Amino acid sequence: MIGLLRRLSRVGFRKGMGGGGRAWLALGVLTWFMARSREKSKEPPPLYREVLSPGEAIAVRIIEPPR
Repeated sequence: MIGLLRRLSRVGFRKGMGGGGRAWLALGVLTWFMARSREKSKEPPPLYREVLSPGEAIAVRIIEPPR
């Protein structure tokens, strides 16, 4: 879906700026904002997930590597 939006924005900017069509330029701007917002809204997948029972805890330690 993002690929299609990027392609539409490219075509819209090219035809809008080169040919002077305001509708094409508006399409380019709109699709660029839509693609950008979809890319930013993606959350990275979690690296590790564990379900804790009541009373359980997690301890995270940073250990210096040996030199």
